[in-house]
Amino acid sequence: MRNLYVGLLERSCKGMLVLATMTLGACASSPWTPDATFGEAVRQAQHTQVLDATAPVAVPLLSGTDGVIAKSAVDRYQKSFEVLPLPVNVLNIGVGTGVGNVGAR
Repeated sequence: MRNLYVGLLERSCKGMLVLATMTLGACASSPWTPDATFGEAVRQAQHTQVLDATAPVAVPLLSGTDGVIAKSAVDRYQKSFEVLPLPVNVLNIGVGTGVGNVGAR
């Protein structure tokens, strides 16, 4: 009978020790607390990469180009691909440049 009480006492002491450890562990603060300037380097890098920080709230400037001028520019650009370039005569490559006359002086 005495061994039964000793075993029960040992188990209850171990249980209370585990419970106390868990309770105190829940109240403990985190081992890592962020610094007051945490992430400041990233914010500075983003700020230096922005060309104009006031662009979202600023009134857009007039560029001086309207839709008609822009459309004609696009049309001219697309027409420039309709005409094929002149063919290159491969027999004339290097003629008259002095490349072939290395030994003659």
